[in-house]
Amino acid sequence: MNEFDLHMHSCYSGDGQFTPEELIGIAKERGLKTIALSDHDCISGVKEMIKLGKEADIEVIPAIECSTSIGYTDVHLLGYGIDLEDTYFQNLLERTQVKSRNAFSTRCEKLRAKYGVEIDEEAVLKEANGKNPWFVMCTHMFNDPRYQDIPDFKDYIPGGKRSDPAPVNFFWDKCQYGSDLFVYVPMPDFVESVQKIHEAGGLAIVAHPFITFYKNDEMLKMLLDAGVDGIEAYSNYHTPDQNVYYEKLAKEYHLLITCGSDFHGEKKPSIQMGEYGLDKDGSLWLEQFKEKLKAARES
Repeated sequence: MNEFDLHMHSCYSGDGQFTPEELIGIAKERGLKTIALSDHDCISGVKEMIKLGKEADIEVIPAIECSTSIGYTDVHLLGYGIDLEDTYFQNLLERTQVKSRNAFSTRCEKLRAKYGVEIDEEAVLKEANGKNPWFVMCTHMFNDPRYQDIPDFKDYIPGGKRSDPAPVNFFWDKCQYGSDLFVYVPMPDFVESVQKIHEAGGLAIVAHPFITFYKNDEMLKMLLDAGVDGIEAYSNYHTPDQNVYYEKLAKEYHLLITCGSDFHGEKKPSIQMGEYGLDKDGSLWLEQFKEKLKAARES
């Protein structure tokens, strides 16, 4: 296992389980030397984690995972090395949460109409307690015996081939543009988000790119034209062949190669910190990433 993991989430993310202190403890146990905390649209836990990392002799790179869009396509964008005093990123979560809550309500209406499921939104939001209500709602829905025979649910009920984790897989499989459950959420523009990351002294890296594009030249051109610095070539959402594909793609277009587990804890139980499908030494990529990060900070 390599000694770095550049993509993980804390309890400050709407779907993360562990505190920064607990994440440092896990990283220490797993022998990691360099990590990045990349919470969803949020940098609240980064300073604490950097401090705890120094005490544990673990380098913590400040980061954020921004929710962005290109048209109707959701693109998760990792911003590394950003200035933690930048007001755009300090206030980003508040802006995106309102949009996400409205989208959740609309999506519940669509689920009721399509499948006849009963959803008590107020109860779900209360149980979520500020976290992502989608996880709570899906967990109840797929465990409810009344809905076990719905054909579209069979892969997501406990034991199904897409049940780990069901809320995430159901969202990516059934709620994207063109589906009956799609809800347009006007997230920050991808190009503008890349610019904001650069203005804050950071690097812009496309997270788990298979979810966004695979052998799609038009989308690739959009990403390159926006000025992205790299792609998360090695990810738990990729097959081994896809990991290799994105590695070759990054090299072809002189992009940085990063690797990240997207560790969340119990919400994504099959994902372990420090594991992302890389079976060779990635230290050179990490060194190149750090050099570019240093240059961005000094520019």
